[in-house]
Amino acid sequence: MNIKEAYDDYIMQLKVIENKSLNTIESYQRNSNVYLKYLKDHGITDMEQIHVQIVENFLMMYMDTHSAASGNQMLSCIKGFHAYTVLNHPTIKDPAVSIRGFQQSKHLPVYCTKQDLEMLFASFDQSDKGIYEKTILEVLYGCGLRVSELCTLMTNQIHYDQKILRIHGKGDKERIVPMADVCIDQMKLYQNLVRRQWLTNRTALFFINAKGRACSRQYVHTLIKRKVQECGLDPRISAHSLRHSFATHLLEGESDLRIVQELLGHSDIQTTQIYTHIQNQRLTKAYDTYFNGISKTKEEN
Repeated sequence: MNIKEAYDDYIMQLKVIENKSLNTIESYQRNSNVYLKYLKDHGITDMEQIHVQIVENFLMMYMDTHSAASGNQMLSCIKGFHAYTVLNHPTIKDPAVSIRGFQQSKHLPVYCTKQDLEMLFASFDQSDKGIYEKTILEVLYGCGLRVSELCTLMTNQIHYDQKILRIHGKGDKERIVPMADVCIDQMKLYQNLVRRQWLTNRTALFFINAKGRACSRQYVHTLIKRKVQECGLDPRISAHSLRHSFATHLLEGESDLRIVQELLGHSDIQTTQIYTHIQNQRLTKAYDTYFNGISKTKEEN
């Protein structure tokens, strides 16, 4: 079976039958294009020609320049493609079925301290661009959104009167995210003073640029990098770090892990478990404070 025909069938399956989101399909296509180019460069044109050694060689090359997380995303894409093809064409063998994923670090991703955030938010001026960009940061941090969720946020998902956002996350699952007053004030400022001027068509997207077009994910990532550099903060801080900061500060404020899971939109509590070191630190601190207090009392007596 021709590889291109098999790939086209698979993408159609994702779009029409599985009804995957546009972001998911674009991600699959980006990864698939890298994989398909490798196969083409090695003279492989039919599905029957692909065996496990070819897939492993591709992954070894890919991992030279990518993280374990990126490698697992690529492997997931490859496995999905081959599994679908084998399901519909049983005579073709699945070359990726036995390949295992890459070990990922269990360390907490970089997050911002409250002092870092104060510096970031104080660095914006009151120009239209300054208000726009500060609002982006306020919503990323104050609501713990993914960048993709921020860029696709619609005006009808915002409920100022109830102080909530209705977010459509991964798998198109809806979750309710509360908004703090400071975040609401910033959003209203942008909406009334800036968005109203920039609006050139009847788009329902909340975040639009000066040309009236959708705010892109690339713009958000570049914005954070620029601001981190301007403020002299840890260069590892990224747009996703604001989401991590949201979760970390909630747990530091003694929120329950299950609540954080709901607010982040994690389908599996294990994904949220990465933040449990915050709870462990809090328990250790409480333990030390209590028992050190007892020891001091005994010494004084």
